[in-house]
Amino acid sequence: MARADEVNPNPSGFRLLSDAQLDQIHLASLEILRRTGVRVYDAEALELLSGAGCVVTDGDLVKFPPAVVEEALDKAPSRIVLCSRTGEPAMYLEAHRTYFGTGSDLPNTLDLETGERRPSLLSDVEQTARLVDSLPNVEFVMSMAQASDVEVATSDRKSFLAMLTNTTKPIVFTAWDEHGLADIIAMAQTVAGGRDELALSPFLFAYLEPTSPLQHSDVVLRKMMMMIDQGLPFVYAPGPIEGASVPITSAGSLATANAEILSGMAIAQLKKAGTPVLFGSGSGPLDMRTTLATYSSPEFMHHCMAMAELGHYRYDLPVWGFSGCTDSKLADHQASIESTLWILWTALSGANLVHDLGYVESGMTCSYEMIVLCDEIVSYVRRLMEGFQITPETLALDAIDEVGPGNDFLGHAHTLRHFREVWQPRVFDRNTYQGWVAADKPTAFGNAREMARQAVAEHRCEPLSDAVLETLQDLVAEADKRAGVAG
Repeated sequence: MARADEVNPNPSGFRLLSDAQLDQIHLASLEILRRTGVRVYDAEALELLSGAGCVVTDGDLVKFPPAVVEEALDKAPSRIVLCSRTGEPAMYLEAHRTYFGTGSDLPNTLDLETGERRPSLLSDVEQTARLVDSLPNVEFVMSMAQASDVEVATSDRKSFLAMLTNTTKPIVFTAWDEHGLADIIAMAQTVAGGRDELALSPFLFAYLEPTSPLQHSDVVLRKMMMMIDQGLPFVYAPGPIEGASVPITSAGSLATANAEILSGMAIAQLKKAGTPVLFGSGSGPLDMRTTLATYSSPEFMHHCMAMAELGHYRYDLPVWGFSGCTDSKLADHQASIESTLWILWTALSGANLVHDLGYVESGMTCSYEMIVLCDEIVSYVRRLMEGFQITPETLALDAIDEVGPGNDFLGHAHTLRHFREVWQPRVFDRNTYQGWVAADKPTAFGNAREMARQAVAEHRCEPLSDAVLETLQDLVAEADKRAGVAG
């Protein structure tokens, strides 16, 4: 992998907003925090903010002098490194390095065998983790499913264990409260070999979210404080809906979401300077005809591109992103088109940790097939983004002269040296018509389904040791006992 100083900060050269426009958004967010403020429902956070010079009124309404926010931005690191479960560096969240992964906590799943929509199960967490572990272009795992067949009280621990045992790739997780988070951290420390080892080589990343508009809940802030105390990275990303919890206009939505992130960033850096926090949010408009929050609208993509540009060019922070999701109910033509546009758009933005591959039905349903199709699309887009080299070898003047007019390059040594560099699909079809018919007319969807079935049935990651696995199971059993959940 290239060194950080070798990474082009923007290889595509594409920009949605100018530096002056980014400044406008930043200043608007500062004005929201100064004039309107945010609600902070946690005593420790209120004490930190008050001590830093923020004005607290009405018990929990906090208004920020701009300097408090600017100082926090100066302290936040511009680079976060995530490792695999086995401790090797896996993702460098910096510059325009983009890594793709799945999403979390979907109540429904399109059954891999029947294709029918059904409630998600714990086995879906296990199987999607196994599938992701087998795919070359999906670099991290989220739970995808919110298991309906286990008690909610401890389902977050069971989902984390399901991911731990089915992938060695980094895990982005959710925890219902600080008790669940404490158990999950203990599980991760068991795998890593201790608190210090996990903090030095973290393979887990917490997803935390403020409440739009302009609120920081006590539960989320307690989780934030715990992650900070443990020296572990997290994202603090709002998910507002334009026209409902933030203004309908893209600029107003962006300024409000940014104010929520910046105020959360200030709390984190006041707690401990240098805390690794990922910057970003996702916000699509409410469709006023259906009252559904869109997942694949141009406005949602605008929001995420603008957030990436704020993170990269205004704040020098690593960025959280969205991609590979669709409003379609099936893995169909609409899903493929929307997912492809998302992945290309996200690659152009340079967002670093990009989730939601395989989301269908506007973030309500998991599709195994779409995870596989997105892996193929990511591979395709990455090849597009690489461009091509112009050198004496690639210009091939000697080969052109040797072959001459009217002949072919099939057997030439230059072709033999380079033909393997041509991108090759694993899911898409390039057969002749006759070959396609002879192969029983396969489709991309059908190929994706078969690849998913094979991975779920056959792929296995490096197992945890028996001693570690027993400890993890004991931790989950203890959580069940405390919560009164039958084993």
